[in-house]
Amino acid sequence: MPAAQDLLIPASYSPLVTKYFARWVRRMFRKSFHAVRLLPEHSDALAELQQSDTPAIVLVSHTSWWDPLISLVLHDHDCRGREPLAPMDATQLVKFGFFKKLGIFGIQPDNPDSLQAMGEYVRGRFTANPRSTLWITPQGRFVDPRDPIELRPGAAALAAKTPNVRVIALAIEYAFWTDQKPEVFLRFEPCATPSRPDSTTAWHREFLRAMAENNARLAEAVRSRDAARFRPALGEIAAGGDSDTGPATNWFYDLWIRLRGQSARVEDRRFGAKR
Repeated sequence: MPAAQDLLIPASYSPLVTKYFARWVRRMFRKSFHAVRLLPEHSDALAELQQSDTPAIVLVSHTSWWDPLISLVLHDHDCRGREPLAPMDATQLVKFGFFKKLGIFGIQPDNPDSLQAMGEYVRGRFTANPRSTLWITPQGRFVDPRDPIELRPGAAALAAKTPNVRVIALAIEYAFWTDQKPEVFLRFEPCATPSRPDSTTAWHREFLRAMAENNARLAEAVRSRDAARFRPALGEIAAGGDSDTGPATNWFYDLWIRLRGQSARVEDRRFGAKR
């Protein structure tokens, strides 16, 4: 069997580096998205983690390249006092070693021995610092949010071996509403501790339930195109969707309309009508 150091590249987490990198990522979001919206149910899930002294796992749906960056900014915004952990393909981490400063460690995702090494590594970090959070995409690949949930067993096995662990599912969607830029939509769903907390199968079943329900509830809300059902997320990261001007079409046209005393708001009568 390969040595552990050949199967896993450990992180070298730096709170300072993470803080400034998250600030840079926020600028990326402002340029790329019109708004970041969060459904209010369980919206304080990460804030509650900030007050917790027990290990935690966040199960992130995986539909886009942006998902890990959203996880990073959520951590920085809501639970900066905790240590983040996140797996990444080791071959990519070798190329981008800087990511180790963000709490990212490298694994060989298709090697069962590497997955066992990941479990041992994360449990070791949980022991060394119980105020740690593992951010993981248990689907293991990019998946359309409308597809049935299929999970790799690693996260459930880890939960079964971590007493008092707290687990939260995070659903993420990206959609165009009325602005030229897409919007990000988020929803959290806490996972209930199974009656047999040492059972990988029981945790796996609960993960499937929580992620499927989370994805379905978020999808229904996104399809409604009703901004009133959401609240702005991540502070000032992308305020366009909730400003008094509404979605923009073109900055020069918007300015001309304002100078004439008219609204620059884009009205979507078809989707904005009351049902």
